[in-house]
Amino acid sequence: MKVRDGNWTLLSWDPMTGRTVWSHFNGDETVFRIEMPVDNIVKENEFTRNATSGNKFGDWVKIASIPANLAHSENLVRAQSEGDDAYLSRWLNSSDNRAWRSFEGRV
Repeated sequence: MKVRDGNWTLLSWDPMTGRTVWSHFNGDETVFRIEMPVDNIVKENEFTRNATSGNKFGDWVKIASIPANLAHSENLVRAQSEGDDAYLSRWLNSSDNRAWRSFEGRV
């Protein structure tokens, strides 16, 4: 039995992460749609930010939880492996990326 969402067909679903992969043939090519729910990560980060508010920043402090697909698409993995701390700091300190921060303060 195929699971469908309109013209899309479900190819895979990961119950641990909630990640789904869908495909659709548009007449010329097969298009893939990958969905990764992030609501739990955002809620956990907010909870941790609030719980650690006022704590000092230091070694071994978890500062963010970022979904793997976003870490790759935003070149965070590359920056980390190349030691580009300036890029990581800019990205993490940007207010646009606050949802991924689990600790307040500047990196």
